Amino acid sequence: MLVSLKIENYALIRSSCINFNDGFSAVTGETGAGKSIMMGALSLVLGERADTQVLTDKNSKCVIEAVFSLGEEMKDLFEANDLDFDTSSVFRREITPSGKSRAFINDTPVQLSVMKSFADVLVDIHSQSSTVKLCSHAYQLSIVDSLLEDRNLLACWHKEFSHYRLIQKSIEELEERQNALIKEESYNRFLFEELDKANLQDGEQEEDERLAELYANSGKIKENITESLSLLDNEQDNNIIGMLNETNYRLEKIASHNQLLAELYSRLKSASIELKDIYAELNSFNDGLDFDSKDMEQLTQRLNVIYDLERKHNVKTIAELLAIKDDLQKKLSDIQSFEWQIDDLNGQKRRSESELDILSAMLTDQRKQAAEFLSQKVKPLLSSMSMKDAVFQVEITQENGYNVNGNDKVRFLFNANKTKDNQLQDLSDVISGGELSRLMLAVKTVIASKYSVDTLIFDEIDTGISGDIASKVADIMRTISQERQVIAITHLVQVAAKADNQYKVYKQIVDNQTQSNVSLLTHDQRIEELAKMLSGDKVTKEAVANAKSLLQ
Repeated sequence: MLVSLKIENYALIRSSCINFNDGFSAVTGETGAGKSIMMGALSLVLGERADTQVLTDKNSKCVIEAVFSLGEEMKDLFEANDLDFDTSSVFRREITPSGKSRAFINDTPVQLSVMKSFADVLVDIHSQSSTVKLCSHAYQLSIVDSLLEDRNLLACWHKEFSHYRLIQKSIEELEERQNALIKEESYNRFLFEELDKANLQDGEQEEDERLAELYANSGKIKENITESLSLLDNEQDNNIIGMLNETNYRLEKIASHNQLLAELYSRLKSASIELKDIYAELNSFNDGLDFDSKDMEQLTQRLNVIYDLERKHNVKTIAELLAIKDDLQKKLSDIQSFEWQIDDLNGQKRRSESELDILSAMLTDQRKQAAEFLSQKVKPLLSSMSMKDAVFQVEITQENGYNVNGNDKVRFLFNANKTKDNQLQDLSDVISGGELSRLMLAVKTVIASKYSVDTLIFDEIDTGISGDIASKVADIMRTISQERQVIAITHLVQVAAKADNQYKVYKQIVDNQTQSNVSLLTHDQRIEELAKMLSGDKVTKEAVANAKSLLQ
């Protein structure tokens, strides 16, 4: 249960600490006094998002701190989130002037999502907007689901449905990619076969271009090589090699007489050997220059094939063409690969659908049980709130396909008045505001009787009702409070009078600034407050007497 709520620098509340008791507590005050601010602060500490607009003093941080008294059954949730458990646990939220928000549970920093997960099992805050949502089929479904016998069943459905959607998305993506490849398959296959037929070899372009250069200049090259060979060695006596041999012969005769001559002879002999090697290689190269026109034509055709392919694919090397060929081959093979992957995923999808069918049947069965339970339990509660002729029924029908919550559609059917045929209609078409408030309270009572958090907060759930009906609504709240802490924000004196404790929210001017405060009223203060609620600011003796009688 909620033990205390400390608020600092939040909206109109400068600083306030409210201590709560178990049982039934009412929070009263004039419109605009700040009752909704108190609920906003509590929502903030339970994980709701906020901004710097909530700061009273823009230069100081806002701190909201709630203390809860917990049972040992909460210990597992604390351990699952790696938090220290204490039967008296403190939830704190801080918002700095810069807008930075921090959340703590027992002084350990936590993510907002963690704090919100605790809020879902600690407090159920019911506001006026929640009452309006009762007409929504999605909200009606959530109410039925809160009464399921197996509360893990819906989580199992969500897990399998997420798995199913992931498979379905993967299939759609693969089919989209496969279809794109199929559209391009003919063209890609033509391009691949064209490159494959060319039988390109990495490095051949450079070699072919070198040969083409030789072919193009073979006449000039051969003429100059022939002349060079003739100069080096011919049948005449004035060839270079012959004269070099003669020089070697003469130096050899005198080399032994002088060290320098010996060295020069050795060097000249080496030059002679090198020159003979040059002559031999040049002669061999000259012999290889015997090209015919057919070779030249074939080489030119080969280079033209390479150049055409490079222009077509906007590249400059064979290596790039080979990379394109590999990519085309992969695209062609991917079509078959995608087919295999899609077949495998379709198999997974069928297995997931079978599992969803099983879970769906179980969900439908349990929802029908919950619907029957809710329908039966709400009827007497409505009767106790002066709606004796009201008929309420929960209808469950199946829809085609799967969605995030199964394939069940829930409708709340209602008829407030006795008719010959007792025809039921959709809740949103026939219910009034006051009837909607009473129905919501009845539904909340049923939920609280089966599964609920320790603290229920009703924020003006009694809107649209008055008189004897208001008193009966208060009786139901009091009944719920016998098992759970109930806090009701109300304008109705009948509700406030039947509470075990009454808190007053009021405004006052401090340092020329409006502030909201909250105080727990004594018995005498409650009489005065109830009298004001009955007669207005001018309290009459009759109102005081009436207030006293209400508190007895």
